[in-house]
Amino acid sequence: MKMKKTISVLLAIILIFCCMPFAVAQSGETRLYNVYGDGMLFQQNVEAVLAGTAEKGSKITATLFDDENNIVEKGESTTKADGTFAVSFDAPEGGYKEYTVTVSENGKVFDKLSDVVFGELWLASGQSNMQYPLSQAKGGYDDWMNGKKHSKWLRVLMVPPYVNSYSEIGFVPDVPQKEIAGAQWVDGKNEFIYNMSAVAFYFASEMMQELDVPVGILNAALGGSSIASWISREKVDSEPQFKEKMYNYGAYKESKDWTAKDQNVYADVGANYNHKIAALGNFRPVGMIWYQGESDVGYSDEYYSEAMDIMQELYTDVFSYDNGYFPLIYTNLAEYFYTDDGMVLPDRNIAFSKIQSNRPESRATFGIYDLPITYLPAVGVIHPEHKQEIGERMALCAKGMVYGKFETYTSATVESTEVKDGSVYVKLNNVGDGLVSMGGSPHGFAVCGADGIYLEAKAEIVSKDTVRVWNDTIVNPVSVSYAYCMGNGRSNLAASFKGENPLPVNIFVTDKNVGTHYWTDKQWADCEVESVWHTMSDANSSYYPSWASETAQLSRSADTPYSGDYCMKILANEKKFTVKPNLTYKEGAKTENFWDTDTDYSDYDTMSFCIRNNGEKDVTLEKVRFIKNSSMWYTPAIKDTTDPSVVIPADGEWHTITLDLNRLCLHGNEGGVAFTNEKLENVKEIEFCFTGEDADLSFDGVTFTASAEKAQVQFDASFDNADNVFELFCVLVTRFLGLFAKIFR
Repeated sequence: MKMKKTISVLLAIILIFCCMPFAVAQSGETRLYNVYGDGMLFQQNVEAVLAGTAEKGSKITATLFDDENNIVEKGESTTKADGTFAVSFDAPEGGYKEYTVTVSENGKVFDKLSDVVFGELWLASGQSNMQYPLSQAKGGYDDWMNGKKHSKWLRVLMVPPYVNSYSEIGFVPDVPQKEIAGAQWVDGKNEFIYNMSAVAFYFASEMMQELDVPVGILNAALGGSSIASWISREKVDSEPQFKEKMYNYGAYKESKDWTAKDQNVYADVGANYNHKIAALGNFRPVGMIWYQGESDVGYSDEYYSEAMDIMQELYTDVFSYDNGYFPLIYTNLAEYFYTDDGMVLPDRNIAFSKIQSNRPESRATFGIYDLPITYLPAVGVIHPEHKQEIGERMALCAKGMVYGKFETYTSATVESTEVKDGSVYVKLNNVGDGLVSMGGSPHGFAVCGADGIYLEAKAEIVSKDTVRVWNDTIVNPVSVSYAYCMGNGRSNLAASFKGENPLPVNIFVTDKNVGTHYWTDKQWADCEVESVWHTMSDANSSYYPSWASETAQLSRSADTPYSGDYCMKILANEKKFTVKPNLTYKEGAKTENFWDTDTDYSDYDTMSFCIRNNGEKDVTLEKVRFIKNSSMWYTPAIKDTTDPSVVIPADGEWHTITLDLNRLCLHGNEGGVAFTNEKLENVKEIEFCFTGEDADLSFDGVTFTASAEKAQVQFDASFDNADNVFELFCVLVTRFLGLFAKIFR
């Protein structure tokens, strides 16, 4: 977590492209608060509120003029005893017309706002992936470098991430503020627009196209910030049980303990609410887009769910939203290895759907596992550069939930399951116009029997809202998982929405009570992709080849694959050659497994693969080595034999080879004890070793089966397989040990 927060702090510093001017409040002045300005946008068809300070008891008048200087609306109020005022008028319908607003005290104008527009106003908040600027997004960078101007009807209140600037943290106030130092309204033609949230930019652009009115964004986010920092202390104090949880997590701090030395803008309760949100309370946004959770992924799902409830209730009051709860649209989190437990991320994203279902009328969420997770080196792997798709998916949710274009508007989740004829039929809700596969047949599914060992599964869409899932080796399936692993980018089931980009189905496991070994997508196994993305440290996250060889040429081929669209082509001139799936990378002098790679093969009974000899001479598979470290490896025997080798005839036909993972020979010694799959708990590499001349092979379709029952160590080594004196001796010793094993079993 410390590393992640350090990255987020660095991002916040990197985001500086220029320092924006800021206003300093003068006590006793007659003026508007500095969250108002030329070029601003008010929400259409509701009250437009202007607030500030003036002499107590004075009459404040706000007047709205059209472009021909005609009075359109007017509002009046009286300054309170504390010297503050709030005056409002009825906002007109939004459109492409610019207005002027004057504000006067006792008939004397003291402020004038020009180029004011009315349209749809949204709050954009969260942490670094929401703060992530347009200038660093995929496509946005080129636009920025080329000086591209955007629509003047996009209006953004830029809220600096820190109290006094874009870079220096400064002292965070411990009470809600009326002003935001450095806040400034800009439009799409202003160069500052490239400093706004990329997600919010693409959201607003899509909404402008859909609604045909100006769209405004209250742009307020901070990299590394926890959800606690966006909730007021006063609200938390009214929720004593939640307050205790927040205190136990170290996020609650009493006002008396709030000092310049000890305050934490990223984690302390109310820190960002006080100086970013409270001052926006006179605006009337119609909803909020939210990209946050990375800083809280280590906390319990229950805590985060309660925090979301409380934050939504708070913002409903702050923005005087009177149509139920303040709408909240939020994305799942992108792939990142937050902890040593690789399931923390998919579990949190599952929890995000449960959080949505607590208040389905006012919440929407969606998966982003299908998006590329490439990143700019300067900002780190926790900040993927593809932000346009996220903003557009948020817009799709808004179109349904807030503007009524769609009946459903959040990622599909499981409604029910039915087991029938060896398959699990999974019925989903929130499917829009129906389920679709985003390229090829549905991928990303796994299924298990009562043993809880998940195997990769086939799937087909059988109706608008139902998908059938099965594995031919599992006769009585119990539970199905979907996209439930790190590295789930190939998962492709989605819901369609009237021709718009599909919304991915959310990650799920149909029965979390069943599961001892979840399936990790072995992207090398089906030979469909040449390279695989692996998320690790900033220095090592990248695309890596699916397969590797130092003695053969490997390529992806569409020449009559066994299954799917491609197989792997192996060409070798050397008599002995090896190929292996790429499961490791170099960390300095050490060879390490990819963080998102499953190294546990101890629950699998067999491994099968298909191979075709396209050459003129037979080729021998000498052995397959499951390597645990530099000095220990095991070779499985060919199924129903005691021999680890097999001849692949030069007949141009596909042959399926099945290895018995419960008959493992230490160091390939067929004359010794045959060990069980329990020895395959921590596998570093898998190596296929061949001999042949001018070999031309096609390789495809690696699959696994689960152990039907716990296997026993075997002492039945055969003299026929002994290749040398040492192995003959091992056969004698092994058979002798077998006699004792029979006696004491």
